[in-house]
Amino acid sequence: MIKYKLKCQSSYCTEQKGFDGWFQNIETFEKQLDSRLINCPLCGSENISKLLTTPSLKKIQNTNKKITKNKIQKNAFRNEKLENITTILRYIKNEIKKNSTFVGDDFVNQARSMNQGQIKEKSIYGHGTKKEIDELRDEGVDVLNIPWVTEDH
Repeated sequence: MIKYKLKCQSSYCTEQKGFDGWFQNIETFEKQLDSRLINCPLCGSENISKLLTTPSLKKIQNTNKKITKNKIQKNAFRNEKLENITTILRYIKNEIKKNSTFVGDDFVNQARSMNQGQIKEKSIYGHGTKKEIDELRDEGVDVLNIPWVTEDH
């Protein structure tokens, strides 16, 4: 497995740090990227690029640290909670995609226009900066930020 540092290039995520992606090999990464199967976990954009990375070599140490049963249970519980949250977020994402229209970077304009009665109200989702979303909320627009998790490959 190869771990790549990836970066979302959408205007919504320009200030964000990159995220990690694990792939079987470079060919798998390129195939998934070309097939638009890799998207940003924050905004869902498929405009992803691979950052320059350095190889990480793991030094093997001979340590005799005892791992207690309590530590194992804590870690297992933490992973279980994370998996459940990810599953819930993935379900929410799929419901939004089924029942709403993706408007991309035009989200803020369309939400504002709907609020002002200039266009017909409908369920939409897309991108907006934190400042733009805060402005919409100040104007009385009901907006939710939902972490956009990637599909399970």
